[in-house]
Amino acid sequence: MNPRTFILAIAAALLAFAPLAGQSKVAGPDVYVLGTKGTGAEADEGEVTKPALWKNGVEVPLTLNSDASAQSIFVSGKDVYLAGYVRLPSENEDGTYVPTLWKNGAAKPLGGTGNAESIFVSGGDVYVAGSESDEKGARMVTLWKNGVAQHLGGTGSAESIFVSGNDVYLAGQSTGKAGEPNVATLWKNGVAQRLGNGKDNSHACSVYVSGNDVYVAGFEVVKVKNEKKTMATLWVNGVAKRLNDGKRDADALYVSVSGGDVYVAGRENNAEGEAVATLWKNGKAQRYDAVPNPSPRSVYVQGGDVYWVGTSYDEEGGSAATLWKNGKAQRVGKGKANTWAYSVFIVGK
Repeated sequence: MNPRTFILAIAAALLAFAPLAGQSKVAGPDVYVLGTKGTGAEADEGEVTKPALWKNGVEVPLTLNSDASAQSIFVSGKDVYLAGYVRLPSENEDGTYVPTLWKNGAAKPLGGTGNAESIFVSGGDVYVAGSESDEKGARMVTLWKNGVAQHLGGTGSAESIFVSGNDVYLAGQSTGKAGEPNVATLWKNGVAQRLGNGKDNSHACSVYVSGNDVYVAGFEVVKVKNEKKTMATLWVNGVAKRLNDGKRDADALYVSVSGGDVYVAGRENNAEGEAVATLWKNGKAQRYDAVPNPSPRSVYVQGGDVYWVGTSYDEEGGSAATLWKNGKAQRVGKGKANTWAYSVFIVGK
């Protein structure tokens, strides 16, 4: 399964957060959902889209056009940070993609060609994980701290970042030569630890640190009764724990820990081969088959409530950004436009 499908692009100017006109005060925490929405226009590659941000279900107008994308959000105090990339015109038909950080609407290109996948703010420092391309086009795992790039060696990509004290953790995949499998990898302070067995493809999608324990969610292809299956996997301190029994494919896309409970959002195929939104709590699966063809992405636990977001698809190919709160799904935003949700962040009051 492909756990990551992005609608990517970004305008080279500034991203401005317009006033939330008419937004009413909401009791409880503030719920930010970052994603993408369709504009109704069509291009050769499909529907034209642009980034979208919703706060408590109300869309925050963003001055981004169809060349814009942001896919990770972090809120610290009154500051809202987004990470993604800007697509600039170039001789390449697809354009040049520049990893970019936004703080309260001000864009800061991180340089090079690549993508900013995940953002974390700690102690006044801003950390961004992603990848940059070298002169041959190979992707290099990259960590930016306050805008300064550090290449972590080898080729691959980082998709998630977590900072605990003085330690910086990244999760993603290492890539080898053509024909070699991708390997789920955890980097701690720049040092790589291979999590996958290296025999078949594996992928680390999310990292979370609680106390002395490091949790990484992802998937690995393994042999089950002489048949290759995709196994939703949670690595705890480097030790793999399978979340599905291997009868059907599954993947784990995001992990969060609260009060000793471990939550993993992902998907597992049902008997008909259709993906079902699945939340594992301490290894026990809760399936939400009422949501068609889901692609859950991000999970956040706040005040005993479990929030996770993703995208649901109907039979006609329409998409809807979806927020689950304690297992109950609701569409994010209003209107009939196609929408996608990538990241959720909760700010307690």
